[in-house]
Amino acid sequence: MQQAPGVMPGDAFGAPLPRRLRIGVGLGFLLFFLMLFLPAAYQPVKAVLLALVLAGIVVQAFVLGGLPLHGTIVYWTLFMVATSLTFMLRGAANGAPGALQVGRVYALWPLVYTMLIAGVARLGILTGIMRLLVAATIAIGLYGASYILHVVGWLPDVLYIPFDQGQRIGFYRGFVEFNLDSLASLLFLVPFAVSALMTWPKSEAPVSRVWLWAALIIGCTLVALSARRALLLVVGLSPGFALLLRRWLPKRERRASRKLVLHFLLFGACALTGLGFVLHFVFGFDFGAVADMFRRGFAFESYARAVPRKEQFFNLLGGWAESPVLGAGHGAVAEGWLRSEEMPWAYELSYVALLFHTGLVGFLVYAAGVAWIIAMGVRIIREGARMALYTLSVLVGTICFLIANAADPYLEKYDYMWVIFLPLALINAWLCAREHERPRSADHALHAPR
Repeated sequence: MQQAPGVMPGDAFGAPLPRRLRIGVGLGFLLFFLMLFLPAAYQPVKAVLLALVLAGIVVQAFVLGGLPLHGTIVYWTLFMVATSLTFMLRGAANGAPGALQVGRVYALWPLVYTMLIAGVARLGILTGIMRLLVAATIAIGLYGASYILHVVGWLPDVLYIPFDQGQRIGFYRGFVEFNLDSLASLLFLVPFAVSALMTWPKSEAPVSRVWLWAALIIGCTLVALSARRALLLVVGLSPGFALLLRRWLPKRERRASRKLVLHFLLFGACALTGLGFVLHFVFGFDFGAVADMFRRGFAFESYARAVPRKEQFFNLLGGWAESPVLGAGHGAVAEGWLRSEEMPWAYELSYVALLFHTGLVGFLVYAAGVAWIIAMGVRIIREGARMALYTLSVLVGTICFLIANAADPYLEKYDYMWVIFLPLALINAWLCAREHERPRSADHALHAPR
C-alpha cells in the first residue's frame, strides 16, 4: 500500500487538531447532523456549510503540509469515478436521457466525499462522529415522537416544529404507519446502536451506555411505529451481523464482550416487551398485525404495493438481457416501465437497475468496491482496540443500509452517500496511521542493539 503523491501520512492521527482549525470541524459536525436529521431538505444551507467545510480542509492541507489521505483510497475513488464516467458516456452514446444528470451521484459526490474523508482522519474527530451518530438517533426519535403526538392532538402547536420532512401518517387496526425522511437514517443508526451495545465496553465507549440504550429504545419505538418493512427487517437482522463481525475481534476482546452480549439480549428482550405493552395501550399497537403487514409486503402477486416492484424487476431484467455485459449505460430507461416522468431512469430496485445500466462488468466493479470496504473493515476488527470497535459498529450499520437500499435508491442522493464513505473514513485513518508507524518501526529495528 503506497501513498499517492502530495498527501501526508497519518502522523497526526492521535494528536489534537490545532485550535485555529477546530471551527471547521464544528461546521463539519453540524453539516453531518443536518444530513442525518434533515436529509433531502434545506439543501441551500447544507451547500453553504459544505463549501465552508471543504475550504477548511484546504486550509488544513496548507497548515499541516498535506492531506491525511491514503493513496489506496485515492486510487479506489479515481477508479470508481472513471468507471462511472465510462458508463455515463455509454449512456449518452445510446441516447439515455439521464446520462448527464446522474453525474453528480456517480462522479462528483465521490470526489467531494473523498475530500471530507481527509478532514476526519484523526481519532478525536472519529470519536466525535461516533457520539454524533448516537445524538442524531435520539434527535430523530424525539422529533418523530413529537410529530405523532402533535397529529393525535397531545402536543400543542407551539411545541411542534414543522420541519420539511415529508411528513405523513395513517392509523390502522393494530399499527401506525407514518413517514419522515429521516427514517432512512435509522436504517443505519439503529443497527449501529445495537452493535455498539453488544461490543463497546465501558472503558472504550465514547458515550455512556445509558445514552446508547436511550438511542436504541427511542429509535426502536420509531421503527415499530413507522411500519416500514425495510426498517423492521434490518433492525431484526442487526444483532446477527454484530455477532458475525464480533467473531473477528481478538480473543481477549471477544471474551470481554460476552457479558455485553448477554446483557443486551436480556435487557433488550425486557425493553422490547415493555415497549410493546406501552405502544399497545397508547396506540393499540399489535405485534400480530405488524407481522401480517410485513408478510403482505412480499405478496408480489396480490399486494398493491408489491406488484409494481415485481413488474419493475422483470422489465429491468428484460432490458439487461439486451446488453448483459456492458448494460445500457447510466441514465438509460427500460422499455415498458415508467416510475417517474421527471426521472424515468430512476428505479426503486436499485441493484437490478445498476445491473441494467452497467451490465455484469459495471455491477461487479461496484460490488468489488463494497467487498473491499468490508474486507478492510474485517482487517481493522482483527487488530482490536477502539478503531476495531468503531469499525465493527459502522460496518453493521452500512451492511443493514445496503440491504434496505435494494428496494429504495437511497444511495442515489448526496445526503445518504455518507453510509459508504464513513467506513472508508475509518479505513483511511487506519491506513494512514499504519503507514506512519512502519518507517518508525523500521528505523527502530535498524538502530536496535544486536
